[in-house]
Amino acid sequence: MNYPVKTYVESDNKALFDVIERFPLATMFCTGSDTTPSHICHLPVSLCRDTLTIFGHATRENPIKHFISSSVEAVFRGPDTYLSPKQVEGIKLPTWDYVTVHCTGMLESIDDYEQQLLTMQHILNAFENDNDPWQLSSVPEKQLKAMCNALIFFKVKLDTLTGNFKLSQNKGAETRAEIANLLCNTNPQISRYYD
Repeated sequence: MNYPVKTYVESDNKALFDVIERFPLATMFCTGSDTTPSHICHLPVSLCRDTLTIFGHATRENPIKHFISSSVEAVFRGPDTYLSPKQVEGIKLPTWDYVTVHCTGMLESIDDYEQQLLTMQHILNAFENDNDPWQLSSVPEKQLKAMCNALIFFKVKLDTLTGNFKLSQNKGAETRAEIANLLCNTNPQISRYYD
């Protein structure tokens, strides 16, 4: 049995990047060993499309620090929805549609202070309001250094990147159009993926 189902596999980088950028809270899976237990954590990351790299930071207390120079997995959970036969004439049984992206890569620490600042700026560029962004330059140098010392900065160069977009592809075009139309009103975040 092949899983995920082939028709649900999304490999278009543009679509995958869109999910990562719109839903940047990654679930990070760090596989343990005999001496280090496995670790799962949730961290917001920013994506550099050009280098296929995600950037983030965590507190020094986060056990992710034990997995530097290890392969990690990151899962991005996009929108999802329950669909009932009462809502959509073309489906016979209840179902759940969803959009996820799975990545793997090597977790690397960013230890150089200037690189840490560049990483923080990359993150701010991804998340701050374009019209009136908060500026890193508004923080005194001493406070910036203290902040950087209190955090672990990291990057993950993505080796694999794949999507699992379960969007009722096993239904006919008319039924999928009906689902997309329904979701335009009830769950617009996922309706855009039915195109």
